[in-house]
Amino acid sequence: GVVVPDRTVTLAAKIVGRVVAVNVDEGDRVKTGDVMVDIGDAELRANLSAAEARLRMEEVTRAHQEKLAERVRSLREQGTVSAENLDDANFMVVAAEQAVGSARADVARARAMLAETKIRAPFDGIIIRKDIETGDVTSPGEPLLILEDHATLLFRTNVKEQDIPRIEKGQIITVTIDALDDLALDATITKIVPSGDLSTHEFLVEATLPAQDKLYPGMFGKAEFAR
Repeated sequence: GVVVPDRTVTLAAKIVGRVVAVNVDEGDRVKTGDVMVDIGDAELRANLSAAEARLRMEEVTRAHQEKLAERVRSLREQGTVSAENLDDANFMVVAAEQAVGSARADVARARAMLAETKIRAPFDGIIIRKDIETGDVTSPGEPLLILEDHATLLFRTNVKEQDIPRIEKGQIITVTIDALDDLALDATITKIVPSGDLSTHEFLVEATLPAQDKLYPGMFGKAEFAR
């Protein structure tokens, strides 16, 4: 079998923009929330300002329509305006409220787009691949970085179908790592995929390895299951 990281993610861009800074390199450790890639945001900031200005205007308009409707309601109680006038005033208030809701959605959308100019680490980990440089232009879905979580490492192996009935979650197995002078580690089975390969009739089994210096994903090892 082979040692694998607990989590691996490929971080991609969601927007089109020019990269103004790449703050990491392959092998660097990052913390949750660290900004790894910075994409130019001048245009998106302008869009946000415009959306916020429109929201303020729509809120002023709504307040004005509410005051007008209140006056019409008062006049209606005095019998000096028709029911149709009151209906029209109430309609304008509802329309103004809808416009405010639409403007708020535009502001939220603009803020979300602006946030996408900062590519942040979703968890503590190590950069194992970098496919972006300062000056590059991103496109939606384009992979930028691959981040792995090495805090917990797993051992992944395939087990023959006749052996699966004797294996269960929580079981302790011995994993020998070839590259570390046949170092033997006690690992705990944490996953048994209950669907075998149709051609090999083998089942995927994963075990959590203990923390060990110089143990890295990609290392080969052998698993011994107690009989």
